[in-house]
Amino acid sequence: MSEWKQASRLAAFELKASMKSLITIFVFYIAMALIVMATFDLYLDGEFQFFDLLFLVIFFLFPAWMKSKEFQMQKLDGDLWTAPSIVMLQQLPIPKDVIIKSRFVVHAVCSFPFQLLLLISLPLMSENFRNLMTPVTYIAFVLIWFALSIAVGFIMAASEAGGNFKTRAIVKSFIYMIAGISAVYGLIYWFAGNGFVSWTMTLATDWTWLSVIAAIALSVAGWKYWQADMRKMIKKTDYL
Repeated sequence: MSEWKQASRLAAFELKASMKSLITIFVFYIAMALIVMATFDLYLDGEFQFFDLLFLVIFFLFPAWMKSKEFQMQKLDGDLWTAPSIVMLQQLPIPKDVIIKSRFVVHAVCSFPFQLLLLISLPLMSENFRNLMTPVTYIAFVLIWFALSIAVGFIMAASEAGGNFKTRAIVKSFIYMIAGISAVYGLIYWFAGNGFVSWTMTLATDWTWLSVIAAIALSVAGWKYWQADMRKMIKKTDYL
């Protein structure tokens, strides 16, 4: 049996146990899609500056935050931070690569369908969006955001490997991450003259095929990198 098939079967157990959370995520994304649809035209007119932040938080963070608590990363014994399921699965005769792949399957199931729902809501409800995008450029736009979901969002899956960290170090890392994201967003807004979502629309429209190629390359690189990063962290971490 291939590792991905084993990982899918392993992930299925967690997804069944998390069914209530998945329903909650689905209801949440429906509500958020309605908010996005109601504010997107205001955003394009420059009247809703927090749209980008709302969109990014919904797209990248909530899929991981809204999983069942027992499957989320948390502090265990001493300085050990990890998802309890990672510790449990390593007590069983399951190859580490299967465990790693199962985490990515779970994260993909908790992310992609709901993110697609959010992306589909834009052309369905916004006439301005439809006027700005053609079917081809819309596909490029969707691919850009799925590439970002893998390259950036899958850090949430890789982080479940955890590690032996002092609380102070975690707080510092979080502050640095927020500062880095803010700096990148500020630079994009400064040079592009508009928000991040609008900028990705411009990329999809003006550089369609280059955006498609870059999105595919970024997706492949992110998918492989975060699995390798998780594998390295599992080897380094003392789970005892």
